[in-house]
Amino acid sequence: MSTFKGIIAEFPQIRIDHFRQQPGHKAPLACFLSHVHSDHLVGLESLRAPFVYCSAATREILLRLEKYHYRINFARGVLESRNVTYDRSMRKLAKPLPLDTPTVIELAPRNSIQVTLIDANHCVGAVMFLIEGDGKAILYTGDIRAETWWVNSLVQNPVLLPYALGFRRLDCMYLDTTFATKSTPYREFPSKAEGIKELLDKVGACSEDTIFYFHSWTFGYENVWVALATFLGSRIHLDDYRTRIYAALSTLDKKSLREAGLNAQSDNRFLRESGLEVREAPALCGFRNSNHIQPGCLTSHPGVRIHSCERGMGCPIVDHDTDARIVHIIPMINRVNGTEIAELGAGGGKGDLNQKEELETGDAVDVGKLMELCAKTIKDERVLSGVLALLQQVLIDGDDTIDLGADLQKDSQGSDEDLTLQSLVSVLSSHASKGDGQQELGNRTIRFPYSRHSSYYELCGLVDAFRPKDIYPCTVDDANWSPSLGMKYLFGAFCSADIFRHDAEMMQVYEAKLEQESNRKRDRDESQRETQSNEGNRTLSPIAIKRPRPDDGADPPTLEQDKEEHSTIAAPKSPSEVEPDVEISIASPPPVLVTPEPTKKVPRLPDARPSSLIAQKITTSVPPPSSALPTPIERSIIQTPSIMKERKRKVTDRQIAYEAALGVRLTWADYGGLVSTRSKIDLEEEEL
Repeated sequence: MSTFKGIIAEFPQIRIDHFRQQPGHKAPLACFLSHVHSDHLVGLESLRAPFVYCSAATREILLRLEKYHYRINFARGVLESRNVTYDRSMRKLAKPLPLDTPTVIELAPRNSIQVTLIDANHCVGAVMFLIEGDGKAILYTGDIRAETWWVNSLVQNPVLLPYALGFRRLDCMYLDTTFATKSTPYREFPSKAEGIKELLDKVGACSEDTIFYFHSWTFGYENVWVALATFLGSRIHLDDYRTRIYAALSTLDKKSLREAGLNAQSDNRFLRESGLEVREAPALCGFRNSNHIQPGCLTSHPGVRIHSCERGMGCPIVDHDTDARIVHIIPMINRVNGTEIAELGAGGGKGDLNQKEELETGDAVDVGKLMELCAKTIKDERVLSGVLALLQQVLIDGDDTIDLGADLQKDSQGSDEDLTLQSLVSVLSSHASKGDGQQELGNRTIRFPYSRHSSYYELCGLVDAFRPKDIYPCTVDDANWSPSLGMKYLFGAFCSADIFRHDAEMMQVYEAKLEQESNRKRDRDESQRETQSNEGNRTLSPIAIKRPRPDDGADPPTLEQDKEEHSTIAAPKSPSEVEPDVEISIASPPPVLVTPEPTKKVPRLPDARPSSLIAQKITTSVPPPSSALPTPIERSIIQTPSIMKERKRKVTDRQIAYEAALGVRLTWADYGGLVSTRSKIDLEEEEL
């Protein structure tokens, strides 16, 4: 999912794919939208100025987008008219531009930029932006699939050719880094063509009366539709909402659309009058051939073998899913060692066409209650075991959702109301009974690799083709960022300069985080040393910590070297995970009683703290215990918890403060750190 905030440092007067006002930045003079996936539309609904430049297909889709609860209620007849999200605000603001055509946009008097839109190989209407002006140039990729054939087409593009040949250099490439990691499942993907080949092989093995349901939960599977329709000789059924969206891409009038099998109440007069055309429209919606209409692969009539309609929208075949001939086709990202990397929700666009079918589990207490409910309700021991194992895995993984595939929609039949407990248990039972092999569906499910985003090696090939001065990532996991996810480490070998502005920004946050963790560790160690003793001197072994440094002087490996280095396939990881680069070894003796020396003043904790952890050796010298009876303070320290609980209200504030300073019971860390209660006047008198 895109985390880009829309700011282009080289051109601060524009915004791209993020339309909320940014603190410390002036309002933009022009905005740009790369495509219609929801994670790129942040703030667009409330935007009132300025113009938003995009492709013609993006504009037409944008003006017809509806939120799920509105379109489901309209389909049921609850609403009498459609509630379109962006129609009112964007009909005048959204300005389409042709592809591969340099266009000058005047931001202000004597302040212009030149913009070129380039196909992004991601979804219908998705583009990159090449922006030039005032001696600077950047390439904003949006979301891309940088397959080898596509990169080769870019270097032959007349507009990009000077940058590919090295006559000019991009100051920065704002890059889709959804899967920019060297982790095994994201380094290399099958191409789209290879994924479609695998799909057609499996489809061809099915009987001729099989009905296929393609799970297209967002925009970006238009090429798969065309390939399936051509291979099976069947058109693809869409619900009224999707038909309305895709029919708007065609320049055919309403009568011609109905003749082509698309019964859509869509006004696409703008495209006809502007002279702009959508490249994908003829194959999807049809076109006029002489005096008759050549249909495309999409239709609004349900009597076909292939469906890609939304559940709950009235399709007599897929809404009930009782036909044993139905086979579900589900795209995924990759397959490694037999493990499938799910595609649903990855890379943004969640729920743009379908609602994501998942269950929010809540915290561990909620999961525990759900497990108890299932144990009381599910009588089949095998199914119960599967449900409990599923919920237990949620606790182990720390996930807050369970992907239920098509089960949730099949049970609710498109309802936007909360499921009953009985229905929820039924859905979990159905999902768990499938197991890893999808036994319930058996041969009724076909999965194939088809990523809409680039693998790491594909991104390396794209960066190497243009060798920009800097790379700025558009998808960043701030909480788990480390130098091994930095742009220098990942792409430094393919850049023409050593700038990496984003790495510098994140390193400040990363080092502050390390220092904070170091201080917490140091506080715990100091507290532990105060409560440890033995008969003689004891030595703590050093704490050895090895951390990666982005500027250690070693150049990042070349693409070929990196492929050789990672040729061994390991278990899949999430994009935010990387191989562990931190090695920590801590050994300490068992805790023993510390006999403190009585004092009237509360000991002050040291203020000076190291900026980072270093290897150190600590020796604690404790006098041997005597045979004498313990002192009153010793007796208070070694009391049992029950006695301590009885004395809780009798202990004075001074005693609590003294014992906290020693690390007994509570420590200063539990109170948020040591805070002096003496007034400023007392401190001045003490100094005198």
